[in-house]
Amino acid sequence: RIFRISWGDDGVCPDACEASQGPPGPPGLPGSGSKGDMGNMADGLNGDKGDKGDQGNPGPMGPQGAVGPQGQKGEMGMMGMMGYPGPCMPAIQSSFSAELTSSFPPPNAPVVFSHVLYNVQGHYDATLGIYFAPVNGTYMFTYHLTVYERILKVGIFLNFYPVLKQTDARALGTTSHLVILHLSAGDAVWLQVKDENTNGMYASYETITLSYILPRPIRCAPCHLMEKYNNIKDSFFILF
Repeated sequence: RIFRISWGDDGVCPDACEASQGPPGPPGLPGSGSKGDMGNMADGLNGDKGDKGDQGNPGPMGPQGAVGPQGQKGEMGMMGMMGYPGPCMPAIQSSFSAELTSSFPPPNAPVVFSHVLYNVQGHYDATLGIYFAPVNGTYMFTYHLTVYERILKVGIFLNFYPVLKQTDARALGTTSHLVILHLSAGDAVWLQVKDENTNGMYASYETITLSYILPRPIRCAPCHLMEKYNNIKDSFFILF
């Protein structure tokens, strides 16, 4: 700014000496100095770690990957506990009674009691002289025989194995026996004499009988009789 001062006539400052603003002067010439060098950057210390930010929103699901190769077969696991028994069939009844019609039966084969007194369920085969068990259970067999002229050696067979043997050396008389067996479905039971010298079984409608009754089935099972029936009917070669 440029100020102009007014003086009095006599060179004495008047009572009221006021400065007044003059018009602006022309612009000054640009400076001729050069720009100074940049100063050195100070080595500041790292600040404290800031707080963990909030978890962002999950991104969109990516495309499904390709199926990997099949893994190796694992080892077999331990055997589990036995399950509860399955449902049982309705109670099965089975019984028969038959008489001998021919004296001195041949050995090494079932004695055929061909005159059937009772066989409603059909579990006794009167052509073979064999009883086939329909279910697993406890069975009771009885026989009453007349002995005449010869010694009698007789036995009850179960699937070709004797489970009971009896000898009666009287020339005339009667003999009887009762046996209780546990059978599985399809087991075969029959009566058999030892040989031709000890087959003193005499046919009499009054005394020669073979009977059976099923007092209590223990476990119900399907009746698969035909397989055992076919295996047994043509194979009577076990010596007593």
